[in-house]
Amino acid sequence: MTALSQVERQTFTVDVEFSSGGEPYATETYTIEATDWYRAQRDALEMSLNSVYDNARIPDLTRRIFEG
Repeated sequence: MTALSQVERQTFTVDVEFSSGGEPYATETYTIEATDWYRAQRDALEMSLNSVYDNARIPDLTRRIFEG
């Protein structure tokens, strides 16, 4: 029998800032259950792809992540 180690998940609040040409135009806040901050960031970026602010018509679209 093998022992299973369970990594505790934490709740993170991650803000994703959307910018066009370096000018911020929107921020969305995501609440993420993850094992660490890096995983929470990755999950928030993934979720932001479905945001109303993610639009192919927006020139030079970029995102920035920060802790909410």
